[in-house]
Amino acid sequence: MIQKISVTLWIICMLFSSYAIADNLLIKVDCRQRPPEMIYNDDTKKCSGPLIDILNEAVTQVGGKVEWERRPFQKSYSLLKRGVIDILPRVIKTSERKEDVRYFSAIGYQVKPIVFAVKKGHENDIQKFQDLQKYRIGAKRGTVYFDEFNDNRSIYKIHAIDDIDLSRKFIHGRCDAVILLDIKAFEKIMKSMKSDNFAYAKYQYPKKIGNHYAMSLKSKRLKLFDKLNTKIQNMTTTGKVKQIYENYNLVPPMIDTAKR
Repeated sequence: MIQKISVTLWIICMLFSSYAIADNLLIKVDCRQRPPEMIYNDDTKKCSGPLIDILNEAVTQVGGKVEWERRPFQKSYSLLKRGVIDILPRVIKTSERKEDVRYFSAIGYQVKPIVFAVKKGHENDIQKFQDLQKYRIGAKRGTVYFDEFNDNRSIYKIHAIDDIDLSRKFIHGRCDAVILLDIKAFEKIMKSMKSDNFAYAKYQYPKKIGNHYAMSLKSKRLKLFDKLNTKIQNMTTTGKVKQIYENYNLVPPMIDTAKR
């Protein structure tokens, strides 16, 4: 009898120990519609894309598991700051954000212009930065575009929660132009909404964008940061990141002079 009780207690202890270990290595991460690098499928309720695969693999290599949820960036970043979620993909570096998060080494960077979509026939309305003050400019709330735009209070900004909301406001005339970091994502959404009444203004702003994951300084998993960062660095330098992007027929981010 005593032996049976001892065995039962041992099994219970092992089960609780397993649950504790599993909980300690569960990483909570949010995704959002950021095609083609992050895509949320409404039918399957799952996130996919290279940014999903890269983090899944890095976390797996340290013995953990990622729990993905879908939220718009503004809500996700609010949860990240409070440590409710642990990591967020594709967070642009700013001095303010460094007070709340630690950035993993960049998996690369992209050089692309920030553009302004306007209605067809209005391409010449915005030819220089100062012209933006004449119009209502749609922008995603919480998104870092460039300092001159983000800090300028003379520009009348119409805020949207995500790309879909931004596109709807543009289609229905709530704003005269929209600022865009990702032209392909905008065009895909506009096509899905059966609208082709857009063109791009003459004025553009060139920007070098580092591709970073960020971890909350209040995360209970913060002790894993250095291990995860090493895994992400190795995946970048060994070509694993490049391979993952190519699996999706996407051009991988450049890494030769990316800031680390």
